[in-house]
Amino acid sequence: MNQRSPVYSRAGYCSICEAATNFVAQYDWYRDHLNCAQCGSIPRERALALVLSRHFPNWRTLAIHESSPGLRRISPKLQRDCAGYVASQFFPDKPLGKQINGFRNENLELQTFADESFDLVVTQDVMEHVNQPADVLCEVARTLKPGGVFLFTAPTYKERVTSERRALYGPDGTIDHYAEPEYHGNPISDAGSLVTFHYGYDLAELIHKWSGMDVQVVRFHDHRHGIIGDFTEVYLATKPFAHSQEETGTPFVDHTWPAELRATCEDVSRALNVPPEVHGKDHTFRFLHDHPGFPTKNEAIDYYFKDGARSAAKVRRIVDEWVPAGVPLTILEFAAGFGAVTRHAVAALVPHILHSSNVDAQANDFLSSVFGVQSVQSTHVPEELLLPTEYDVIFALSFFSHMPRSTWGRWLQRLYAGLQPGGILLFTTHGTTSMQYFPQAMLDGTGFWFDQSSEQGDLEAAKYGQTVTSKEFVDGQIAQLSGAEYLTYEPAGWWEHQDLYVVRKPSAAAHMGNQMKAAGD
Repeated sequence: MNQRSPVYSRAGYCSICEAATNFVAQYDWYRDHLNCAQCGSIPRERALALVLSRHFPNWRTLAIHESSPGLRRISPKLQRDCAGYVASQFFPDKPLGKQINGFRNENLELQTFADESFDLVVTQDVMEHVNQPADVLCEVARTLKPGGVFLFTAPTYKERVTSERRALYGPDGTIDHYAEPEYHGNPISDAGSLVTFHYGYDLAELIHKWSGMDVQVVRFHDHRHGIIGDFTEVYLATKPFAHSQEETGTPFVDHTWPAELRATCEDVSRALNVPPEVHGKDHTFRFLHDHPGFPTKNEAIDYYFKDGARSAAKVRRIVDEWVPAGVPLTILEFAAGFGAVTRHAVAALVPHILHSSNVDAQANDFLSSVFGVQSVQSTHVPEELLLPTEYDVIFALSFFSHMPRSTWGRWLQRLYAGLQPGGILLFTTHGTTSMQYFPQAMLDGTGFWFDQSSEQGDLEAAKYGQTVTSKEFVDGQIAQLSGAEYLTYEPAGWWEHQDLYVVRKPSAAAHMGNQMKAAGD
């Protein structure tokens, strides 16, 4: 039988053997098939070893914990050459912290190691199998000494900007699959390891967000060391000497943008016939402007303006569908921000009258002065919100997607109470589709999850974080609205991931129109 000819063969230097070698691949999927002729290692293993030797030339003298080590190549070398090396595996049915089959039994999400035990923590393609990566990162940071490093590989998909959760283990051991099940090899189980995440280019940011550690990503295309093909990334997450989980994002200092950005805003807004002004604290604009998913800043700005126009047009379609419009209506945009939608809604909702509301007084001033809407000062306490009228329509886009449990239902009650009889409330939430953007999210028994983090850095995260809710949770909250008529549920109906809900306040003969009736009357 003829032996298959290699598709790749090249002389080089193996970072594991620490010697000259040949790298040979019988197949063109180099990730799994480009082997060192001497030790049999594959590219990601050599990548980790090369980063280890370059960044930690004294690694043999360090205290190292490796979770789920391989049975050959780099892991045996670490164990053989490093006196302070500890290897762990996770045996769910065995006591944690005990030696089982030559390994310490450790759950990465709930470790038994003492604080500041290690100089290095190492994993090889483990993070894509964990259930709660945020918990893992926090535990790793806890067990690292100040200045210690979590050195690991994890497949990072070049086509993904944001990471995707593919599966979730429930407390009872059941598995929710959000994508076709995928399994990788497991050195201690023939059943393999379920892939729970496909990580994107946001992983470095997520690591810092979850753990406060600083992150470097090393990516290779290195023929000499036999590190080519897909998934060559090596991550180094460093625990600061003064460990802090405070975010260090760009502060919103001035309220102006560089001239070239303002010029682009003017060009795009002119085509849409809307004002070009963008406030320096516009969190939506800044989020899109800084987002790595846009190849250029111009494309991000174009999206900002055109997406606002799409949202305003969709609000108008919903209003036309559900509200008789014989006379002008009074409409409230609640949690309007700095006008991403407002600038378009003013014209899109004509002849109706638009008000806007924010907890940020600067936002209210900006919307009033630039877009000419009447602004309503909001509060952090739902029951303290004073409205100048009962509204025919209230819409709240991406507001309930940030509220904690303590105020979620109370805000729904307060906004519903602010409607005219026969008025409609439309709002969006982070539903199950949105969980792809929150790989750490796990709904509780009521269908609710809240994380004290947000891209909006000027609000207290405990009051304005990231919230995911199931339809069952939202339905339960709607059921508590007196007489509410459930008009619409559209999963992933806004921005292709937030769920849309529309409810109507009952009225025997809905008297709609611009009747400026005080909400408290």
